[in-house]
Amino acid sequence: MGSLSIALGGLQADESGLSVTSNNISNINTKGYTRQVVELSEQSPLESGGLSYGTGVSVDKITSVRDTILEQNIDAATQQQSQSQAYTNAMTQVQSMFNDSSGTGLQSALSGFYNSFTQLATNPTDSAERQAVISAAQTLASTFNQMAGNLNNIDANLDTQVGADVQQINSLASQIASLNGQLSQAGQQDNNTLLDQRDQLVQQLSGLTGVTITNNSDGTISVATANGSPLVSGAQASTLTTAVNPANGHVDVFAQGTDITSALSGGDLAGTIQARDQGVGATLSQLDTLAAGIASSANTAHEAGYDLNGNAGQALFTVPSSVPGTASAISVNITSPDEIAASGTAPTIGDDGTTITASGDNSNALAIAALQNQDNVGGEKAIDYYSNLVAQLGSSVSQATANSTAQQAAITQLQQQLSSVSGVSLDEESVNLIQYQRAYQASAQVISVVNTLMSDAINLGVSTSA
Repeated sequence: MGSLSIALGGLQADESGLSVTSNNISNINTKGYTRQVVELSEQSPLESGGLSYGTGVSVDKITSVRDTILEQNIDAATQQQSQSQAYTNAMTQVQSMFNDSSGTGLQSALSGFYNSFTQLATNPTDSAERQAVISAAQTLASTFNQMAGNLNNIDANLDTQVGADVQQINSLASQIASLNGQLSQAGQQDNNTLLDQRDQLVQQLSGLTGVTITNNSDGTISVATANGSPLVSGAQASTLTTAVNPANGHVDVFAQGTDITSALSGGDLAGTIQARDQGVGATLSQLDTLAAGIASSANTAHEAGYDLNGNAGQALFTVPSSVPGTASAISVNITSPDEIAASGTAPTIGDDGTTITASGDNSNALAIAALQNQDNVGGEKAIDYYSNLVAQLGSSVSQATANSTAQQAAITQLQQQLSSVSGVSLDEESVNLIQYQRAYQASAQVISVVNTLMSDAINLGVSTSA
């Protein structure tokens, strides 16, 4: 009976191997599936008469072939790549607004504004030229308004994305906690499918925010944000919340009542916040500074001149009392061509008591046109300030794009390495099939041989007794 028992154990072990191999092959294209193997061990030998007899093989467990170091490296690289990609996606939209070659930038309107005064200086009393100045000023103001409006729309969309990311993070944390509970209850049972599911959730979570993972002795994991705020502890999940910051109107992220917005790093959430607060916010601030500098210098110069009727010049632009919001609110204050203060000469009183205006004087028009060559915006010429803004924006997007591309290449390489360890190889599984098949056939042959011998022995015993 010992030989039969050994052969039966071999059949069971080989059948398990065939089953696992079949499962591997069927899941060769399943995303997140980790190759499984059968772990076999020799049964405890039987001691008899000073001799040790083998008792066959047993199936210890079915395990997944994992490389936790590679998995952690992939998660870390995913966090960085997702942050760079989120920043790039948002700032590419911003960059497209400053594409002067396609007519969406500010340079044409800015040059047109100053050039209109140069043209007016050639014929300062011409009504059409005066109207052209108003039109150029309106074009400049409306361009500022439109660009600021677009930036505010992008900013609002990023706020919406922050809320969506937090909701998804909470959902994934809850699912990971649920799987932790199942894994804890499973104990020593084969739980490869649960582990695969949890790994996939952790990878998705890494795409949303930077996390640190701690493996616990009971098979569960603890998950925290990059700044240490807990997300998952055993079978319990913590919830992130959002609230509008009254100081700036942005959506901030809270963990257990603490604002962690500025401490977040990695993932789509951090990239979105970075684009919102540093990218879009900085660009809008620079745009406000540019609008305020142009308006302030133009207003000062225009108020120093005299209009067609000899009246002192008015403010050319209406702007807020503070710089923030200037690009959104700037508008043209003058509506009548006669109110353009092209003259720099004050009217005089004639001998007959009438007011004599220097309507043909163009000195103030030339003075306003010359503003484009003066350092009146943050210590720079307006066009230079704008050019630097565009250059900085382009450099930022270019660097983020390069980072995202490099990080994606690193992820691809790491995934290939992991696939070589944990992925299913059709060639390898085909060899395993043949191996287990032949071993199964050999065990079956042992049973057949033992059965024949036992039958012969029984028949021999019958014949002898007869």
